[in-house]
Amino acid sequence: MTVLAAWAAVLARLSGQDDLVIGVPSANRGRREIEGLIGFFVNSLPLRLELSGEPSVSQLLERTRRTALAAQEHQDLP
Repeated sequence: MTVLAAWAAVLARLSGQDDLVIGVPSANRGRREIEGLIGFFVNSLPLRLELSGEPSVSQLLERTRRTALAAQEHQDLP
């Protein structure tokens, strides 16, 4: 999450945008029945990170943490 927050800060500075969407890979093996299967089950989760208001490092890390955990919690929903 620290690397994701740093990458978001770099992208925000380079693009001049406060609202970013970054795709991160997810293993997509949330159910016990498919944990032992062999194959490529990766799914991309879009994370919308808002960097408005010049957040401090700790605020940016907290926003990124909340966003990443919420996305992983609801990864089965479209």
